[in-house]
Amino acid sequence: METKNVKRSIEIDFSEYYNAGTGENLIEKISGQGITLSLKENTDLVTIKQPENFSFINLDTLVKLYEVLSNVELGYLFKLIPLTKTEYNIIFNHTIPHSNYTLQDYLKIKSNKTFHELIKKLVKEGILYQMKGNISGAIRVIYIMNPFLSNRRRTFNKDVTNIFKNFK
Repeated sequence: METKNVKRSIEIDFSEYYNAGTGENLIEKISGQGITLSLKENTDLVTIKQPENFSFINLDTLVKLYEVLSNVELGYLFKLIPLTKTEYNIIFNHTIPHSNYTLQDYLKIKSNKTFHELIKKLVKEGILYQMKGNISGAIRVIYIMNPFLSNRRRTFNKDVTNIFKNFK
């Protein structure tokens, strides 16, 4: 990843500076012409350029989830976070939404009972929303992740924010 130096603004009283050739004050020269001056200096800080493939996680929410999810369940949740796409925060399997079968396979959960208990708990806790309908020509179940927990974009369809509550 690339880094970029962080600069900080420096305040200088420009009224103390004069043109050596004309004796004209710098402020008098630029005032009224729509010109602004700013000085910056390097700091010891850098910013790391975010890649296109990123996720934001609400840490306050994550800390609250520590109280209701086991470490194993948190592990499964972290595997789901990079899969969200679209303005609805749908959990995707490449170009189509994950189904129960593909999601269970992706999470490497062998037991149907264990998978369904995990999904039931994530839905109950407001982490996932489960939708069932005719999707891509078949009756399927898809999952939407709560955007107040994690998201990979900055804008969402307002309907998705009405489905979920913000964890408080």
